Amino acid sequence: MLTYMLVFLAGVLVGLAELLSRHRDYPVQAALSFPSFGYMILNGALSVVALLIVSLSPPEWLKSGTELDPLKTVLLVGFGAAAFFRSSFFKLRTPEGEISVGPGLIIDVFLRVIDDAVDRKLGGQRLDDASEIMAQVSFAKAAKALPTYCFAGLRRLSPEAQQQAALQIRSLSELNDMDDRAKAVALGLTIMSLTGKPILKKGVDQLGDRIIGTPPAV
Repeated sequence: MLTYMLVFLAGVLVGLAELLSRHRDYPVQAALSFPSFGYMILNGALSVVALLIVSLSPPEWLKSGTELDPLKTVLLVGFGAAAFFRSSFFKLRTPEGEISVGPGLIIDVFLRVIDDAVDRKLGGQRLDDASEIMAQVSFAKAAKALPTYCFAGLRRLSPEAQQQAALQIRSLSELNDMDDRAKAVALGLTIMSLTGKPILKKGVDQLGDRIIGTPPAV
């Protein structure tokens, strides 16, 4: 029974790690959402299924005497099941992205549904936080300074991610029918998706008057 519990826990941890890596701006909120709990339980259940299959005819090197060795079993089955159920024989390109054909199809479908559910759950909070932090910020003044300042504080932020953010900010700059206030909030959302809320807020606070806009005339 202990082995089954440990294998289930290993699967849950793999699912948790995957969710945290996909929702870096609000990792705790994403992990504690109900859709995420469902995904983690699914990963644990798949690991238990893999253990049931292995236990039908376990290899000798996985045994300790007549029983399965708990440590070897958790490492092989608990974490190995995660790799197996994410494998694919090949991938099909569709308008909505790539679809794995193989065991990974199960995880891909559930992960896509979970991602959408978590995004919808956190979307309102993202908008509220970005709107509050960027309340007095001028997009025209902050478009270059703020992302550069915030990104400089992250040593592990990839050049590719920074380049993608730069393209999004450039697109905002070219939207002539969008007012400065809306652009500023969108800028905050773009930065926050890579840095998280605390760094965006600290960047705005530290740049201060350099990026603060002129209040509209009453």
